[in-house]
Amino acid sequence: MTTAVKTGLQLTLLLYPFYVWWAVSHWHPVTAVIPAVVLVLVKAFGRNTDRHSRGFFLLSAMVLLLAVVLGKAETAMLYYPVWMNAGMLLLFGWSLCFPPTVVERIATLMDGPLDAKGIAYTRKVTAVWCGFFCANGAIAAFTAWWGDWNLWLWYNGAVAYVLMGLLMLLEWLVRRRVKAAQ
Repeated sequence: MTTAVKTGLQLTLLLYPFYVWWAVSHWHPVTAVIPAVVLVLVKAFGRNTDRHSRGFFLLSAMVLLLAVVLGKAETAMLYYPVWMNAGMLLLFGWSLCFPPTVVERIATLMDGPLDAKGIAYTRKVTAVWCGFFCANGAIAAFTAWWGDWNLWLWYNGAVAYVLMGLLMLLEWLVRRRVKAAQ
């Protein structure tokens, strides 16, 4: 996948909650689900998608399509962020049980092989991300259960991204201090 396509896909995913809100408010919930199915299938069949992720993405597409068939497209879109947080929690949690962790893999790609301290650090960061996905998923579930699209958009389309960005920034700052102390 080219850099332009990756960037376009990431921007699409970032702006997707706004599209969902617009589509449900002005058109029909199905118009929000179909692009989600397409995006999930693109991710499922991406060149760098491993077997477990592919299975999760294909299951996501089937759940979304089933929701359309059952007339629950709006509910499916409300709970989509909950589903994604659950998937990320499973991915990160699984990697804690069966190393290397997701964060260790990313760090190894960026910085090369890690020593024992680096591996221990990435395990802690992975556990922090698991906590984040639990909390974020719970709040996303509340916004879905509440059913107010404006609240849903505010949290899932803005606040959640800001919190994720702050966690990334905080981890980067801590990592710099840890590296400097070595």
